[in-house]
Amino acid sequence: MLKRLRILVLLLLAGLALSERAQAAPGDTTRVTIFSQRKLTHYGFYDTTAVMPAAGRRYRKVLMHYILGRYPCPPGTQYCGSWDYTTRVILQPPAHDTLEMARIMTPYATDWLVRNKTHDYVVDVTDYAPLLVGNPGFRFDYQGYSWGFTVTVRLDFIEGTPPQDPVDVRNVYDGTFAFGRTSDPIEAHLPARSLVAPSAGTIALKSLISGHGSDPAGCAEFCRKFYQLLINNQWTSTTSLWRDDCGKNEVYPQTGTWVYDRGNWCPGAVVRRIVQPLNGLTTPGQPFTLDIDMQTYTANNQTSASAQYIWSSQLVTSGAINFRTDASLDEIIAPNSNENYVRENPICGGPQVRLRNLGSNRLTAVAIAYRVQGRGPTQTYNWTGDLAYGRDTLVALPPLSTLMNNTAGGRFQAWTASPNGTRDQNAYNDTLTTRFAPSIQLPGSITVNMTTNNARNGLWNETSWQIVDVAGNVVAQRVNAASSTTFNDNVRLVPGCYSLRLTDLGCDGFSWWASPATVGSMRILNSAGSVLNTINGDFGCEYTLNFQVAGPLASAANQKLLNALDVYPNPSHDGRFTFDLNLPSTQDVQLRVVDALGRRVWARALPQVKATVQQLALDGVAPGVYALEVRLADGTTLNRRLVID
Repeated sequence: MLKRLRILVLLLLAGLALSERAQAAPGDTTRVTIFSQRKLTHYGFYDTTAVMPAAGRRYRKVLMHYILGRYPCPPGTQYCGSWDYTTRVILQPPAHDTLEMARIMTPYATDWLVRNKTHDYVVDVTDYAPLLVGNPGFRFDYQGYSWGFTVTVRLDFIEGTPPQDPVDVRNVYDGTFAFGRTSDPIEAHLPARSLVAPSAGTIALKSLISGHGSDPAGCAEFCRKFYQLLINNQWTSTTSLWRDDCGKNEVYPQTGTWVYDRGNWCPGAVVRRIVQPLNGLTTPGQPFTLDIDMQTYTANNQTSASAQYIWSSQLVTSGAINFRTDASLDEIIAPNSNENYVRENPICGGPQVRLRNLGSNRLTAVAIAYRVQGRGPTQTYNWTGDLAYGRDTLVALPPLSTLMNNTAGGRFQAWTASPNGTRDQNAYNDTLTTRFAPSIQLPGSITVNMTTNNARNGLWNETSWQIVDVAGNVVAQRVNAASSTTFNDNVRLVPGCYSLRLTDLGCDGFSWWASPATVGSMRILNSAGSVLNTINGDFGCEYTLNFQVAGPLASAANQKLLNALDVYPNPSHDGRFTFDLNLPSTQDVQLRVVDALGRRVWARALPQVKATVQQLALDGVAPGVYALEVRLADGTTLNRRLVID
């Protein structure tokens, strides 16, 4: 009997332990896979169902991971994974509107197989949490006419209290509507709707809209149009249906015309949701009318009027704001090895994070602490500003020494503290951690070898470059370059962190297969002429290479020497500086000023000096960035950057 009682007690304790584990704590994540490595083999719908987590839980955030990959098509297949097609993830909850949750455009990915490449697109779908229960249906809509892609769709349910509890989502407009066709005007599909505002909480119109087709005017894929939102017959806003940043796509390069801007979308990118809050425009608990008026347009040739918009506008209602004070660290942009931040990484200078206010009180101050885990101290940056609820800002943090002298990568961590000088009511969105790779190292003497193509912007070539230090000072550059010309710019750099920034005014790089221009090139060479780095010219609008110039850490004596030199005012408006030198002993000193290409523009010898204050007059020297070199008797050189503006 006693033995049975002991067994019963053990079973009860085990059951309690399992029960405690089943009740996940805030921050715990439940993952549900909807599609797994699904090969896209036909145009149209791919339907399935999925079992959702148990009802009754609150989720701080629900994230959709849409992982696109490739598979080899059968021999002889044309255009395998080669085109930019519309794909949509659609939720089909029982007894409810069918709702489009996300829209992603496939990239031109002919080379993905040989590159063994996939891409994980992440979309916040927290609004749909009340409908992600039970065993709902899901539809993947593939509007492609060739095959070769695979798709995995997964939902991550992150437990905790959301900024606002989502209540409901309903369609207002949903469908594919002709544009510019007199027999089927788009306004017939966008009539005024009679709706009712919730008595509490918030309400917003959230839309996924993308333009397609190509009539003689390029509509609607390649024409810039807009719509107006009317509430109770009153104009409230005008929204452009255009993406003007396709040449800055994180998924690049691609094997097609990825750089061309389009009707509110880009190849290989998530279609951005248009969010229009309605609370200040409606009365709680009262009916209102909502109307969208599309820009007037009629195709000149009705026979070829192929323009259309894929349109999904949803009315999203949410509960009251749950926290008064909540500073959220939304994302670490750099340092970060995640593929969605490839253009910004790797870095060696100042980190970049996105800060968002998710409290009802305006956020005016917060401390942001950050570090490389396991290396060096924690730094703190005190941010000040003014963010209303839901608003965010990009914060550039001061440089971190453990990033500037890093050759192995590691884990970077940042967190917020003391928002508005008080306690944060929601600690679960305060901290983020990323993995990162190190930036490359280059020697202090390099040559930027650039051959321009023949693409012109006015008199000059479209492509230019600058090298800037961590303070944002330009230390070398090649701008207003002649076309079809080779330049070898010798650059000397002191130890530190730098960024080589390329820009192309045509947003098609200096070497792109679809450009009518000739092919350019750019390489970084060492002093012996060996190639250290080759820049891929298919970068679209811009490209940044962050790099380190290594050097020994300054000893206490050397640090004292560094502090012995001061030059002011800097920048100087007229080229005149005050030179203040205070050395530990009397000695001969050589002064030299060189430009960004290492050419001497001024020199002077100072015999037997220890402490001196003199005028350094660079009369007639053109505005720009220069380097002052102070060479001491033992060969030590002190450097200061001079700016004439």
